[in-house]
Amino acid sequence: MEKKELTIEGPVTAGNTRVYVAGETRITCDSQGERLMCSATRVPTYILIVSDSGNRAFTAEGEEVAMERVMEDVPGIEELLADRDS
Repeated sequence: MEKKELTIEGPVTAGNTRVYVAGETRITCDSQGERLMCSATRVPTYILIVSDSGNRAFTAEGEEVAMERVMEDVPGIEELLADRDS
């Protein structure tokens, strides 16, 4: 069994700028007879920069991506950005 989930961590705040990390958590479990083995990893997927001058998103490799792509991939990001704008 493998389960994947994207979640948001942060923010780290510097002045009026907030930095969030969206990452994928992967949980894998396997059974062998009466034994159960599980492992989990957390892999950064996107870095989000939210500031008064605008919002920007980057992949973990540093490539800039459209915020629309991040909104499609990461549940809850719309609420995070709406809270910032209010």
